[in-house]
Amino acid sequence: MAEQLIEALAMKWDPEQYLDTFQEKVAALIEAKKAGETVEKAEPAAEPTGAVDLMEALRASVERARGPKSTGGKASSATARKAAPKKPPAKKRVRSAPKEDLSGLSKADLYKKAAAAHVSGRSHMTRDDLVKALSAA
Repeated sequence: MAEQLIEALAMKWDPEQYLDTFQEKVAALIEAKKAGETVEKAEPAAEPTGAVDLMEALRASVERARGPKSTGGKASSATARKAAPKKPPAKKRVRSAPKEDLSGLSKADLYKKAAAAHVSGRSHMTRDDLVKALSAA
């Protein structure tokens, strides 16, 4: 799957298209310090708040990368503009299944079921929250 993502995102690299903005910012800070101006420190980066399902993130990346390349080759922007708009996917029928007893499952098992059911916010949920979310789904 990782190879598919790399192949889907592969392109000819032209270094002239990219600028080193970090170096420019550092040079500006040095000049400001030389001029006697006060320089404020940047805000620290935000801490990650929860676990990330890496396989789900990789699958989503592969799907996003495949999006405009449905013809197998690289689509030009003119070709992409001329393409007919896609129809929304057909709605899936939801069949009511007998409710499963979730009270005996571990949090890890509940998390796996929540991932399969695409329950959003599951990485921040407690075991009880997972049971409630899966029961409502």
